[in-house]
Amino acid sequence: MSPATIILEEQGLRDGLQTIAVSIPAAQKLSWINQLIGAGLRRIQVTSFVHPRLVPQMADAEELVNALPKRDDVVFSALVLNIKGVERAIASGIRHLAISLSASNTHSLKNANISLEAARAAFKEMVALALQHQVTIRGGIQCAFGCRYEGAISEALVYDLVQHHLDCGVQELALADSTGMGNPLQVKRMVAQVLAKAGATPLALHLHNTENKGYANLCAAAEVGVRQFDTAFGGLGGCPFIKGATGNIATEDTSHMLMQMGYSTGVNISKVAAVSREMEVLLGKPLPGLLYKLADREDIRMT
Repeated sequence: MSPATIILEEQGLRDGLQTIAVSIPAAQKLSWINQLIGAGLRRIQVTSFVHPRLVPQMADAEELVNALPKRDDVVFSALVLNIKGVERAIASGIRHLAISLSASNTHSLKNANISLEAARAAFKEMVALALQHQVTIRGGIQCAFGCRYEGAISEALVYDLVQHHLDCGVQELALADSTGMGNPLQVKRMVAQVLAKAGATPLALHLHNTENKGYANLCAAAEVGVRQFDTAFGGLGGCPFIKGATGNIATEDTSHMLMQMGYSTGVNISKVAAVSREMEVLLGKPLPGLLYKLADREDIRMT
């Protein structure tokens, strides 16, 4: 991979859909997945194995995974929050899992119904089970840059959780600004520390744009060496258990900005924008992203 390459993991199918009220059939999700692959995205988080009563949009997780195209060049992943989710995911045949816990005890209780202390032990058990079945694990830390319920999160705690994840044997790490509270100086400082601790283990950032700092935070992280970010088509997304949560940084907006900065993402903005426009029609309202509205202009139609 060239030093100028940045990988975008598309999470619109999971983070983007988990809070919307409109029911999306598995066949439509599969159509969007194929369109996103056609747009050049090679990492796509397709679903989460969570209780369908709590997140009804993810009730078709097994059906969707079973229908995924057979592509050796695409990493399809799913999010899990407990051992039951890991068991379901393994049974479905998916080969890559995002297993995360929250650095905020309050958010952990609201999001996963478990304390942070208990979540650490559960995380170790989940990772061990997944690794037994040769499933690749990305270990995530939610609310790494702040919590709406608790305010500032101890940076020392975040670094301790990073080491905890590494000790458990995860193959990748992810820091999530779940609340969008992070700022560029904080992101740069913390990411530099985590990269030093992680060594050869890849680090991704999952950034929400709640306070309109998501793209600035991406630039700060890229400056210190992060080469993988989560995005969602049209800027969809938001945790249903965080008050005031809004969407992820948009795939189109992120890719366009990175290309202007000299990075390669391999993403065709116009093709991703077509998915966003379909979603806009389906929801009957504009999405948070901006570039999908402009993607037919010649000056931004690029790959």
